[in-house]
Amino acid sequence: MLPICREKQRQLSRQYQQQTLAHAILIQGIEGCGKDALAQWLIELLICQKPLLAHSTTELESIVSACGQCKACLLRKSDSYPDHLLLKSENKTLGVDDIRRGNAFLEKTAHLGKVKTIFIPQAQIMTVAAANALLKTLEEPSANSYIVLITDDLDSLLPTIISRCAVYAIRPMVGEALLAQLKSSSHGEVKLSSDVSLHERLNESAFVNLSQLAELTDDAIFQEYQTFNQCYLDFLYLGQSESEVLSQLVDNKHSLRWLEKITCNLVRQYYLVKEAEKAALVAKQEISAQVLNQIYQAIISSNKLIKSYTQANRQFVGEQLLMTINNIVRPST
Repeated sequence: MLPICREKQRQLSRQYQQQTLAHAILIQGIEGCGKDALAQWLIELLICQKPLLAHSTTELESIVSACGQCKACLLRKSDSYPDHLLLKSENKTLGVDDIRRGNAFLEKTAHLGKVKTIFIPQAQIMTVAAANALLKTLEEPSANSYIVLITDDLDSLLPTIISRCAVYAIRPMVGEALLAQLKSSSHGEVKLSSDVSLHERLNESAFVNLSQLAELTDDAIFQEYQTFNQCYLDFLYLGQSESEVLSQLVDNKHSLRWLEKITCNLVRQYYLVKEAEKAALVAKQEISAQVLNQIYQAIISSNKLIKSYTQANRQFVGEQLLMTINNIVRPST
């Protein structure tokens, strides 16, 4: 369990001991913050027949955990525990039929334990119909049942769903720890395919926020970001790699955020250089700060569209966005 989750873990542990846990628990946080591990710990605790109390130096730090040895725990480890249901979709959305299956599951009596649990690992991909179906269960919960949801985008959930859940927001540590991770990353020099250098260590002095935790802490995601960054710059400045950028916009959940980040960094770099160097910078990049701002606004609009409509066609949105960017950078004469 990551240290940033300990406070919420202690809070949930106290509520478990006091039998005041909410029927529906929503854990929110960006990718990599540890929300998945916290949710799994809680579900295992609810399932366990002989939970253990780990005493610490202070009473507030005592945490209850599953024993890992009882029949329920062993069945859980083998994914054959009958009173737990994972609602996870292989599609891009979690549909109403999935939620109805969960509702029917909760209506039945538990086979082994006293409680029944449902885990929804990607609550943000629920369709509106699915969310409304879940809403009825949240309003009229069955006895001895718990629903644990996690999401990395709280804004994409219906307000009525959020209001009927106990929300636990995981906020990663900031400051020295995050900066140290950034400085330890070897970002290297970014070049176009034509070997024209645009920046020296593009991201070394770039603005860092918590949404960037994924690429800062996961080497595989960082490499994906580097590849995407190169393709986007090629498209932006040379009109190349459009199909590669579109493919990432469709398949990579980080891609729209990366578009926003890279474009924002380009604008920021322009305003951070000295006045005497701006003319040379613009001549070198052939894109002014005003044009980059227009591109940034187009990216924001597309991002809002994707977040507002779970069933939005990412292929169509991506194609329209790249067409808009191309028209901004290379307007027809």
